[in-house]
Amino acid sequence: MKRKIENMTYEEKEERLDEILQRLDRSETPVDKLSNDAMEAASLIKSMDGTLRKARQELTGVFEELEKLKNK
Repeated sequence: MKRKIENMTYEEKEERLDEILQRLDRSETPVDKLSNDAMEAASLIKSMDGTLRKARQELTGVFEELEKLKNK
């Protein structure tokens, strides 16, 4: 059974996306499944982008706090 994207780690999403892209690259995806694979890949990319954006915001906040402490 396929796990829901929201329950996957970033690394699991990356691995699943790689599997889909490899299948598409090798033309192993049946025509009837192309649309599903494309939609899943898009959802994975969107979720991964959200994870990276959130991490960037959090890190920016941490670095700003460190800079404030440094300048005291």
